[in-house]
Amino acid sequence: MHHPEPIFELDPEGRFRHSNVAGANLAGLNENEGQGMHFTRFVLPQDRQEVERHFQLALNGRHTGCMAHIRNLASEEYHVTLHMLPITSKRNTLGVYVLVNPSINHTDLSGSLAAQRLLDAIPLGAAVLAVGSETHSVVMANRALGELLDMPLEVILGHPLPSLQESESVAVCRLQQALATRQPARESLSISRRGGRSLGMLLHLEPIEAPGDASDSACMLALHIPQYGHRRSPPDG
Repeated sequence: MHHPEPIFELDPEGRFRHSNVAGANLAGLNENEGQGMHFTRFVLPQDRQEVERHFQLALNGRHTGCMAHIRNLASEEYHVTLHMLPITSKRNTLGVYVLVNPSINHTDLSGSLAAQRLLDAIPLGAAVLAVGSETHSVVMANRALGELLDMPLEVILGHPLPSLQESESVAVCRLQQALATRQPARESLSISRRGGRSLGMLLHLEPIEAPGDASDSACMLALHIPQYGHRRSPPDG
């Protein structure tokens, strides 16, 4: 994970599975040295209960975050914001990504620099959707989404999510209903790419809970998880 901000991958028990270079430097470890260590080892006691609560929310499939005081192995202390994103499969949660940012006082996750950094750190196609209008337009997206959909980001931003506009299938109708009611949902879809190729994927929708915000956020996270076992059309030529 080549990203300037510290990012950690935790297993469902909360143990370090991997970190990028920035995360290893923050913790005072090399990239693999901390494998198997529980993340609460670095959280100061007064914040552990709250951090654990948000970790459990992430394990239940919710993108969430909180502020915390942490201490690395060199006894250096930091006040940070922890953004947590579930790593999901079709049936369960495989772990949690944790992005660490210096604490920033912000009330709108969709417009914050921290949120864009989080999206850019996610290796899957991700977008933030506004649910205050009928179009549910994309207000933020990462480069991985543009590559997945084979579309430039300027075509995606400010418009309805392309992966929800291709058909009137039952799955799409369920996802549109989830957007309208701000409810989490996940459905398997098939999208068309250039050259007539199709790609199967799991589209996961989740209300965004920003640090300090109410749980009924006006935004939804749309995470695209490719299903590479899906049958594709033959290559051109």
